[in-house]
Amino acid sequence: MVALVAPGALVAACGSGSDSGSTVENPNTTTGGATTGGSTGSTGGAPGGSALAAVADIPDGGGKLVDGPDGQVLLVRSGGAVKAFDPSCPHQGAAVEPPENGVITCPRHGSTFTSTDGAVTKGPARTGLKEIAVKVEGANVVLA
Repeated sequence: MVALVAPGALVAACGSGSDSGSTVENPNTTTGGATTGGSTGSTGGAPGGSALAAVADIPDGGGKLVDGPDGQVLLVRSGGAVKAFDPSCPHQGAAVEPPENGVITCPRHGSTFTSTDGAVTKGPARTGLKEIAVKVEGANVVLA
Protein backbone atom coordinates (compact mmCIF):
# COMPACT_ATOMS: atom_id res chain seq x y z
CA MET A 1 0.00 0.00 0.00
CA VAL A 2 1.32 3.45 -0.91
CA ALA A 3 0.35 6.57 1.00
CA LEU A 4 0.14 9.85 -0.85
CA VAL A 5 1.01 13.03 1.00
CA ALA A 6 0.39 16.53 -0.26
CA PRO A 7 3.73 18.38 -0.67
CA GLY A 8 2.59 21.28 1.54
CA ALA A 9 1.71 18.92 4.39
CA LEU A 10 5.18 17.42 4.37
CA VAL A 11 6.85 20.83 4.42
CA ALA A 12 4.61 21.98 7.27
CA ALA A 13 5.40 18.88 9.28
CA CYS A 14 9.14 19.32 8.79
CA GLY A 15 9.08 23.01 9.63
CA SER A 16 7.29 22.88 12.95
CA GLY A 17 8.64 23.03 16.23
CA SER A 18 11.54 22.01 18.30
CA ASP A 19 13.81 25.00 17.71
CA SER A 20 14.51 26.85 20.91
CA GLY A 21 13.89 30.57 21.15
CA SER A 22 16.29 33.22 22.29
CA THR A 23 16.62 36.34 24.33
CA VAL A 24 15.82 39.48 22.45
CA GLU A 25 16.74 42.95 23.46
CA ASN A 26 14.84 46.12 22.84
CA PRO A 27 16.93 48.00 20.27
CA ASN A 28 15.69 51.26 21.80
CA THR A 29 17.22 50.53 25.21
CA THR A 30 20.49 52.07 26.26
CA THR A 31 22.89 50.77 28.87
CA GLY A 32 25.89 52.76 29.98
CA GLY A 33 25.67 55.04 26.95
CA ALA A 34 25.66 52.14 24.46
CA THR A 35 22.56 51.09 22.61
CA THR A 36 21.81 47.40 22.88
CA GLY A 37 21.04 45.53 19.68
CA GLY A 38 18.36 42.90 19.26
CA SER A 39 19.07 39.26 18.59
CA THR A 40 16.52 36.69 17.60
CA GLY A 41 16.04 32.97 17.25
CA SER A 42 13.66 31.30 14.87
CA THR A 43 10.84 28.84 14.91
CA GLY A 44 8.56 27.52 12.23
CA GLY A 45 6.17 30.46 12.77
CA ALA A 46 5.90 33.44 10.50
CA PRO A 47 8.15 36.36 11.38
CA GLY A 48 6.59 39.44 12.88
CA GLY A 49 2.88 39.48 13.19
CA SER A 50 0.65 41.07 15.76
CA ALA A 51 2.16 42.22 19.02
CA LEU A 52 2.01 39.92 22.03
CA ALA A 53 2.60 42.88 24.36
CA ALA A 54 4.33 46.22 24.61
CA VAL A 55 7.77 45.88 26.22
CA ALA A 56 6.78 48.61 28.70
CA ASP A 57 3.79 46.50 29.86
CA ILE A 58 6.05 43.65 31.04
CA PRO A 59 7.41 44.38 34.53
CA ASP A 60 11.21 44.69 34.51
CA GLY A 61 12.52 41.71 36.48
CA GLY A 62 9.12 40.03 36.22
CA GLY A 63 6.78 38.70 33.62
CA LYS A 64 3.32 38.66 32.15
CA LEU A 65 1.01 35.95 30.79
CA VAL A 66 -0.41 36.95 27.40
CA ASP A 67 -2.55 35.29 24.76
CA GLY A 68 -0.64 34.10 21.69
CA PRO A 69 -1.95 32.54 18.48
CA ASP A 70 -1.52 29.00 19.88
CA GLY A 71 -2.44 29.65 23.53
CA GLN A 72 -0.89 31.51 26.42
CA VAL A 73 2.71 32.74 26.42
CA LEU A 74 4.76 33.77 29.47
CA LEU A 75 6.85 36.85 28.65
CA VAL A 76 9.79 37.55 30.99
CA ARG A 77 11.73 40.82 30.95
CA SER A 78 15.14 41.81 32.29
CA GLY A 79 15.96 45.37 31.26
CA GLY A 80 15.54 45.48 27.49
CA ALA A 81 15.87 41.70 27.12
CA VAL A 82 12.65 39.71 26.67
CA LYS A 83 12.25 35.92 26.70
CA ALA A 84 9.12 33.84 26.20
CA PHE A 85 8.10 30.43 27.51
CA ASP A 86 5.21 28.03 27.17
CA PRO A 87 3.61 28.48 30.62
CA SER A 88 2.53 24.83 30.87
CA CYS A 89 4.47 23.06 33.62
CA PRO A 90 6.16 19.98 32.12
CA HIS A 91 5.11 17.94 35.18
CA GLN A 92 1.32 17.94 34.73
CA GLY A 93 0.51 20.91 32.51
CA ALA A 94 -0.66 23.44 35.10
CA ALA A 95 -0.03 27.07 34.20
CA VAL A 96 3.04 28.50 35.92
CA GLU A 97 3.03 31.94 37.50
CA PRO A 98 5.07 34.93 36.28
CA PRO A 99 8.48 35.13 37.97
CA GLU A 100 9.22 36.65 41.34
CA ASN A 101 12.86 37.28 42.25
CA GLY A 102 14.00 35.39 39.14
CA VAL A 103 11.95 32.26 39.93
CA ILE A 104 8.96 30.94 37.96
CA THR A 105 6.74 28.71 40.13
CA CYS A 106 4.10 26.12 39.33
CA PRO A 107 1.33 26.51 41.91
CA ARG A 108 0.10 22.92 41.58
CA HIS A 109 3.08 20.97 42.99
CA GLY A 110 5.75 23.62 43.60
CA SER A 111 8.15 23.00 40.72
CA THR A 112 10.40 26.01 40.13
CA PHE A 113 12.22 27.27 37.04
CA THR A 114 14.76 30.03 36.35
CA SER A 115 13.41 33.10 34.62
CA THR A 116 16.59 33.41 32.52
CA ASP A 117 16.29 30.13 30.60
CA GLY A 118 13.32 28.18 32.01
CA ALA A 119 15.56 25.46 33.49
CA VAL A 120 14.00 23.38 36.26
CA THR A 121 15.51 24.11 39.69
CA LYS A 122 13.12 22.09 41.86
CA GLY A 123 10.84 19.17 41.01
CA PRO A 124 8.67 17.26 40.67
CA ALA A 125 9.10 18.55 37.08
CA ARG A 126 12.10 16.86 35.43
CA THR A 127 12.52 19.19 32.47
CA GLY A 128 12.47 22.94 31.99
CA LEU A 129 9.92 25.17 30.34
CA LYS A 130 9.80 25.22 26.55
CA GLU A 131 11.19 28.47 25.18
CA ILE A 132 9.27 30.33 22.47
CA ALA A 133 11.17 32.55 20.01
CA VAL A 134 10.21 36.21 20.21
CA LYS A 135 11.72 39.47 19.06
CA VAL A 136 11.28 43.14 19.80
CA GLU A 137 9.91 45.21 16.93
CA GLY A 138 9.79 48.87 17.89
CA ALA A 139 8.18 48.98 21.33
CA ASN A 140 6.43 45.59 21.01
CA VAL A 141 7.24 41.92 21.51
CA VAL A 142 6.21 39.70 18.58
CA LEU A 143 6.74 36.05 17.69
CA ALA A 144 10.02 35.56 15.80
